[in-house]
Amino acid sequence: MSNRRHKIMVVEDDLNLRLTLTELLRLQGFAVVTARDGDEGYVQALAHQPDLIITDLQMPVLDGIELARLIRREHGKLSAVPIIALSGALNEFNLPEKMNAGIDRFVDKSVFNCRSLMDDVNSLLGLKVRATAM
Repeated sequence: MSNRRHKIMVVEDDLNLRLTLTELLRLQGFAVVTARDGDEGYVQALAHQPDLIITDLQMPVLDGIELARLIRREHGKLSAVPIIALSGALNEFNLPEKMNAGIDRFVDKSVFNCRSLMDDVNSLLGLKVRATAM
């Protein structure tokens, strides 16, 4: 199955990381929609109905936890979209409590690994992983 059939939304307030993630995903063949914060991410999710969301946890306006909670309250396909949360300070979060927000995977930015992130993306989308160099 082609990755082009899957749309991923990246919600990240750090411009450099947002651009890096966007490029990484596009190189893997995914369509990508971006947002600068959780509020914009929510609007974009409603408009674009992504197949997966990658969101930062700590953002201005609306954080990743609240974004996940809003997404889970939606009806239809959007409420079940897999969500990967990124944070440079995962130890500051009570992860079991945050799992109740509906986040499927947590990724620590401080040990960011492209291959590991792509493994999570492919796994959550139910895609077979092809051996590619990253």
